[in-house]
Amino acid sequence: MASRDYITVEELNFYINNVFLNEELLHNVPVVGEVSGVSFVNGHCYFTLKDEKAQIRCVFFSCPKNQVPTNGSKVLLRGSVDFYAKGGQVDLKVYAVVNIGVGLLHERFEKLRSKLEEEGFFREEHKKTLPQYPQKVCVVTSVKGAAIQDFITTVRRYNEIVDITVIDVRVQGEYCPGDVVEALTNADDYGFDVIVLARGGGSYEDLFYFNDERIVRTIYNLNTPIISAIGHESDYTLCDYVADYRAITPTAAAEIIGYSSVDMRKQILSKVEQMRATINNRVKGEVDSFISLSRRLQLKAENAVENEIQAVMSSIGEIKRSLQHTYTTKEQELSHLLSVLETLNPLKLLNKGYFRIISDNEYVYEVKELRDGQDVTIVGSDGKVNAIICGGAKK
Repeated sequence: MASRDYITVEELNFYINNVFLNEELLHNVPVVGEVSGVSFVNGHCYFTLKDEKAQIRCVFFSCPKNQVPTNGSKVLLRGSVDFYAKGGQVDLKVYAVVNIGVGLLHERFEKLRSKLEEEGFFREEHKKTLPQYPQKVCVVTSVKGAAIQDFITTVRRYNEIVDITVIDVRVQGEYCPGDVVEALTNADDYGFDVIVLARGGGSYEDLFYFNDERIVRTIYNLNTPIISAIGHESDYTLCDYVADYRAITPTAAAEIIGYSSVDMRKQILSKVEQMRATINNRVKGEVDSFISLSRRLQLKAENAVENEIQAVMSSIGEIKRSLQHTYTTKEQELSHLLSVLETLNPLKLLNKGYFRIISDNEYVYEVKELRDGQDVTIVGSDGKVNAIICGGAKK
């Protein structure tokens, strides 16, 4: 069976669906817009989220009644972008709806960010370089969250050398900023090689506590390099801006800390470079000769290939011109034959009001062929009828 040079609609939509499923940014998307077309059916909420330039369909399955948005309201949604492969449609599967209050939080965020940026808190020249091989690492996070378990598991996949200390803090709520400031200050005094401020994903409001000005100023004044690993890749807090390095997730921060495989690779590369230098010193003449010969052979080969390519291309051009000429000639002959057929088409006469008479399955060409009482068929452009001749010649 010949191989296909196409894909089906099902295969295309299956591929698109996999792209959506594998894109982490689409799994926890915060979107702000205006709500329209709200409907609430069987506990599920359907509506459209739009702004001045675009819109997207949204569905909130098992939506609590107190979270059903109203038409015309401005909301912040959190959800996952979903591609319905069978219908080829994109929807936002919503799991949280927050009214305009979130817009006010965002306004506060931007105002504070602008203020701190003007004061120089986010300048690159202030950021410290992370140690290449940290031995003592402090993780400021909640011991009850999954973030610390993922962090430790990931580091230990690389080595057992790194000494990990965890300072337990509340990572949301009104006491969160105070806990974090105290923990960072104590960790800085202790003399760790690097500090990791970590928290797993959460709602916009939960992560907003890491936009507290007290935390930002504390991070800025630390002597210890710090990695900010808060939320997911699409989540940004002021801690990310002021930290020396931002990891998109706590697990990503652990990938940075777990260095042994990188160190081993560098050692191997160093040994290879030493061996390469030794070999080069011993066989430099032979290598130079080989390179020179290779270049000459390569040049000859390239010239030969180029000549062959030009010959093939010339032949292809001749064949294409010949085929084009043949095609044009046959097309003209066909057009002529169609014109002749059209001229000889008997239906053209019938369309002008003429009729054909058939008797005994044969066409009648003269009146003298008709006999009185003879059964005939009269054929016109729109059909035929049966008739009997009256007044014709007697049988």
